[in-house]
Amino acid sequence: MVNAYETFPHLLAPLQIGSTYFRNRMFCAPTGHTDILDSGQPSHDAIMYFERKAMGGAATITTGEVNVDPDEMNPGRWPRDIVKRSNYNYPRLASAVARHGAVPVIELQFAGVMSRLRGNYKKDEPGWGPVDMTMRWGKVRAMTEERFAELIEGYGKAALAAKKAGFGMVTLHGAHGWGLQQFMSPYMNTRTDRWGGNTENRCRLAVMAIDEIHRVCGRDFPVEIRISGTEVTSDGYGVDEACRIAEQLDGHADIIHVSVGGVNHSNESFARTHVSMFYPQGRNVEYAAEIKKHVKKSLVGTVGGLSDPYFMEEILASGKADIVYMARELICDPDMPNKVRLGKVEEIRKCMRCLTCFSECMNHGDFFCALNPEISREREIYYSLPPAQKQKILVIGGGIAGMQAALTAERNGHEVILCEKSGELGGGILCERDVPFKERLHQYIEQQKYFISKSAIDLRLNTEVTPEYAAAEKPDVIIAAVGADPIVPKIPGVCGANVYQAIDVYKDPSLAKGKVVILGAGFVGVELALYLMDLGNKDIEVVEMLDDISDGGNDHHKDAIKDMVQQKKLPIHFNTKAVEITDKGVRCEGPDGEVFYEADTVIHAVGMRARQDLALSFLKCAPMFHMIGDCRKASNIMNATATAYTTAKYIGRYDAV
Repeated sequence: MVNAYETFPHLLAPLQIGSTYFRNRMFCAPTGHTDILDSGQPSHDAIMYFERKAMGGAATITTGEVNVDPDEMNPGRWPRDIVKRSNYNYPRLASAVARHGAVPVIELQFAGVMSRLRGNYKKDEPGWGPVDMTMRWGKVRAMTEERFAELIEGYGKAALAAKKAGFGMVTLHGAHGWGLQQFMSPYMNTRTDRWGGNTENRCRLAVMAIDEIHRVCGRDFPVEIRISGTEVTSDGYGVDEACRIAEQLDGHADIIHVSVGGVNHSNESFARTHVSMFYPQGRNVEYAAEIKKHVKKSLVGTVGGLSDPYFMEEILASGKADIVYMARELICDPDMPNKVRLGKVEEIRKCMRCLTCFSECMNHGDFFCALNPEISREREIYYSLPPAQKQKILVIGGGIAGMQAALTAERNGHEVILCEKSGELGGGILCERDVPFKERLHQYIEQQKYFISKSAIDLRLNTEVTPEYAAAEKPDVIIAAVGADPIVPKIPGVCGANVYQAIDVYKDPSLAKGKVVILGAGFVGVELALYLMDLGNKDIEVVEMLDDISDGGNDHHKDAIKDMVQQKKLPIHFNTKAVEITDKGVRCEGPDGEVFYEADTVIHAVGMRARQDLALSFLKCAPMFHMIGDCRKASNIMNATATAYTTAKYIGRYDAV
């Protein structure tokens, strides 16, 4: 345990802006809403999601993307305007956050050319943007003077409604290609009137919107604007123009929150905006640091995959920024700020930047985390009853699922035995422990080991459980978490001396000699290829039967991987089937017929097969039996932790014997 206020004096320093007090410099970046009602209101589940983060000690909790123009987006998962509905659930949300000492903040949005991206605009009428144009999602018409006046007034009305609802600050979204940035961007805004042509004119809409908010809400009501330090595209602006934009906003906005990204989201742009595991922590801090040199009155904040409090303290202490923002870290560990304040930094669960949360939100409407099984289950957890009676639980398998199940069950008061056949907890994922971009995952595993060592769990390593062993323990409940095995493809030559499973090469990269061909462009195969290239082997090709990288349910991590594939120029041959492996290479059938890829080493990474038969051998060894993780269905880390947590959470409530 560290002395928090000596170790993190800048991170824990309070802040006063106008009439609003911020308890530290750890701010929550906007993450959007989860579970939005058809009315466009945040549901009680959404409110509890934000409240749970407020309990964790962050200075602000920011909701995302509430439109100032109610006609831009349909109701549904995305909220509409706050003006017409500020007397319903928004005050409840603000109150839920504020009562835990955090400042509730709402992000005000103007979609502009992207108004048609998530729904119709006024029954298929064109949306509004800087100039007439056609985007891939529909037509856009140039803003008129009348429309500018309506929009600026709309910002003021929305901010005033937010203030009346109990929010302590508003954030204007002027980054990531949304409306205000479209006008700031010389690429998007080619107007020659007072709304374009130079930096001052291109920033006029943002400046006037901020000034209107101050006019109607009072100068002591803080206004923040989020801008991009670079658009990360060859035709977009870079940091020099971002500095000129910041100079125009200086003194108008109380905080300039610096992110990156633009309208044209390439794989690189997306992976930089939402910093992937392939980039170092703080990849985008340099933009905030440069902008801060040009800003005299406004505070400057930085964001981008931040999770290490020591690193964040260094950012603030060095003057690169005044505030640090976190989004995914506060999903992975909402209690991170409190753990910093209490000096319990070793207990911080650090986001591994796998983008599971983003993919789950965009595809299913809720934030779910690979490492935090409680996020988006706040109401379920709040109203859950304690176990009806204490149970004796035998957990078989000490991988990610087994460790989570054991910890959850023990914390619920059960007697837990955790058996692992090897001499170390962690399971199959241990083979990737030396992969640099998987560092956070292995920090998490070590942290789970630490929590187990401090618990009352009866840990038995080097213990291979048989049905006889399990029955002899007389448990009330057995949880089988015995994992999965790599699938060996039925290809002639697959048992050759030059052929290896991916797991073997992860353990010993020296096996990958000379020219390498990897069979399978799922995450395992492509990540292995990228890892080997980082180690110096540049002569690698990937063969895949399908027409794209297999995403395993995480399409945003796939975008991050594609970014690396493009940067490292990794050849992937899609729609190509391996039909024979020889000591010289792999014979394949491709789109243009038969092709031979020379290889000194062939690695197969074509998937995993659940060990259901092994798991089911324990079915009759206890009154209650559960299968969790990969032995139920070979999947991903999120499903492993989720099934483990929910299974263990309710043992003794329905399974009492």
